[in-house]
Amino acid sequence: MSNQSLREVIHDLFNRRWDEDLSDEKEESLQDMFDNAVENYGWEQVFETIDHYMRTTCLTSESIVNFANLFWGYTCANPRKVSEPYRFLGYLYYRVNSKPWDYDCAEVYEGLVFNMLSGENDYNHNPFTNYDYIPEKDPEIMAEVEKLRKENA
Repeated sequence: MSNQSLREVIHDLFNRRWDEDLSDEKEESLQDMFDNAVENYGWEQVFETIDHYMRTTCLTSESIVNFANLFWGYTCANPRKVSEPYRFLGYLYYRVNSKPWDYDCAEVYEGLVFNMLSGENDYNHNPFTNYDYIPEKDPEIMAEVEKLRKENA
């Protein structure tokens, strides 16, 4: 499969509504498509393509919330580390103006933060159990948000 094929797979996976009423078979088919892409291309290449899709396609709050819910759906059962998690998370928070609770996606965002930043025994970035940790106040996430604000001013 070529890079164009991978881009088409990612487009097919993410170019839909996350809350679309799908049959169990269709949901399983989409998850299989995602898992097969990871198996065929490797997580790093798949994630790079997903990140590119996100940054070029998800330009509004609504579209990034939709994307985040789909990304969570495909990866929540099998979280994978990414090389630059703050860069990725910063974009998610940037597109909702650092207010995920305004868009009813705070739990998904917090789940992604936990999956991307916490290790197996590291709960520092776990907003579900470490009540002192607030992703919207994480200096590294906010640095990425500010960087994006300046780039896009």
